[in-house]
Amino acid sequence: ISIAYTAFSPRPSISRHSSIATNPPMDRSKPKDYLILAIIACFCPVWPVNIVGFVYSIMSRNSLEQGNIDGARRLGRVAKLLSVVSLVGGAIIIVACAVNLSSKPSLTSSPEPHGTFSSS
Repeated sequence: ISIAYTAFSPRPSISRHSSIATNPPMDRSKPKDYLILAIIACFCPVWPVNIVGFVYSIMSRNSLEQGNIDGARRLGRVAKLLSVVSLVGGAIIIVACAVNLSSKPSLTSSPEPHGTFSSS
């Protein structure tokens, strides 16, 4: 078997070159950890979700520092998802509370009770 034959062999077990189908080119750019988005989401009133998103963002940053780019990318996506869910849920809660509070009559415009005390 010559080297030229094995370099262009259709059988991957004989060939020394990696196939594009088995080893796709990886995007080795720095993955985002969405830490700023997670911190902003912590101000929304959806406490369990935004805290977990913040933790995932920190875990993504730690994975990147350890050299685990795929893990950092995966954890960053989860952090982004949880932060967006927290922001949307927080906006819905804030709007619902504002609508609920604006529809109730205020305490200062309530009528005086009648017949409880006489002023004579």
